Amino acid sequence: MKKSLAIKVLKYGGKLHYEWTSTIIEQNENYVIAYSTPGRKLIHHTKGKEFQYDNYSIEFIPKNEWYTVCIDIERSGEVQYYCNICMPPMIEDNVVKFVDLDIDIVNRAGTWEVVDEDEFDHNLKHFNYPQAVIEQAILSKERLLQKIHHQEFPFDGFLEQSYQFVYKLENQNH
Repeated sequence: MKKSLAIKVLKYGGKLHYEWTSTIIEQNENYVIAYSTPGRKLIHHTKGKEFQYDNYSIEFIPKNEWYTVCIDIERSGEVQYYCNICMPPMIEDNVVKFVDLDIDIVNRAGTWEVVDEDEFDHNLKHFNYPQAVIEQAILSKERLLQKIHHQEFPFDGFLEQSYQFVYKLENQNH
């Protein structure tokens, strides 16, 4: 039986930033993996808009880390990674909440890059991030870049196994 997972992304201070619903693939003491199919709706509260996506996505949410990974899989087969630097998630029942700390690490067309550091610099003042949160966000960005560079879990082929799940799902739907 499929279990839904509500993913709610907050800004520092607790204001809802954006949200969507996925379906759990696996959940254990270390992480949650979920997927979404084409037609997924993302409600972006900060922008006051709703977006609909025409791709599959996989969410990797470690329970004790300061990042998440979203993998978008286009119908063409193109894959993009979007890693959020964030506070560790709060997971209760089938709801995941985490505080987005603005810095993102993305991979589009095979190249990794850090984006939105200017947004982090702005928001650390705007939301008055505590010094410990600022330091942990920067440290987490550096650790995540090292994991990617050295192909450490979950960038060691683990995430790519989830693609197989999506391809099986796609083939079942045709």
